[in-house]
Amino acid sequence: MSNTVIRRVAAAVSATAVVALGLGIGAAPASAAQTSATVTTAQIKATKTLQGSGTVFPGDVVTYKTEFSVTSAIDAYLNKITDVHPAGFTYVPGSAKVSAASTSSVTPAVDDANNKVSVSNSASAWMLSKTVNRTVSFEVSYKVPDNAPAGTFDSGLTFDVNTWGSTQKFDPIGVTVDVQAPDTATTTGLTVPGTATAGTAVDLTASVAPVPSGGTVQFKDGAAPIGDPVPVVDGKATLSHTFDANGSHAVTAVYSGAGRFLQSVSPSVSVSVSGAGNGGGGSGSLGSLFGSS
Repeated sequence: MSNTVIRRVAAAVSATAVVALGLGIGAAPASAAQTSATVTTAQIKATKTLQGSGTVFPGDVVTYKTEFSVTSAIDAYLNKITDVHPAGFTYVPGSAKVSAASTSSVTPAVDDANNKVSVSNSASAWMLSKTVNRTVSFEVSYKVPDNAPAGTFDSGLTFDVNTWGSTQKFDPIGVTVDVQAPDTATTTGLTVPGTATAGTAVDLTASVAPVPSGGTVQFKDGAAPIGDPVPVVDGKATLSHTFDANGSHAVTAVYSGAGRFLQSVSPSVSVSVSGAGNGGGGSGSLGSLFGSS
């Protein structure tokens, strides 16, 4: 019995490429999600579709829908449909629905150990008929684990047909979901000298943890920006700055955030400046230059 598969690729492309740590069938670095696949075996055609863009985050809910039909005048009767989901995804109670002559909620058999959710109708089976326009669909939702790693995860499908004698298996089927990395909180630290001489350059250094993939740091003297934002490289950004006025200067460092790394602000650190010829106070930022970053 020959089988064929046709897949459709979603437009959404994952921005994160982190190797998945064994969660699910065919786990791989995140890429373009394939949100639909059509398989055929004998006269039965089945199309499995992931609802939505295919890009999700840990804790989200995903929904798969599989539609069955026949391509000839020969009727068929489905007695069992099994959706195979990525490992770790958990069935959302009450989400399973079968549409045949009518749509109804069903109580499926949930097999977490084998990543399967099944519905059965062995008594009368679900009819597929081109003559009387009978199709069948099975819809089911899952929660993505809160600790899911980033990656692309495949799914599968199996079904049984009266009198065929063997289960039709398409596992994996090529309908994938892209799990993005969750938002990552950052902490910004600031190192400055406790004292400085007006007119003499000193280094202001910010450290961002965990080390982000990009972003900038804006140093500030009170509410006033000190120079331009400095790129973060290997978790650090350094600015050489010359204070031009005596007094206490409250310096902070503001990390911009980048990708899924969130913004953060350092505690305020005081720099006591003295030695200005005019003896004036207040803050200033004249003469600031870029240093190493």
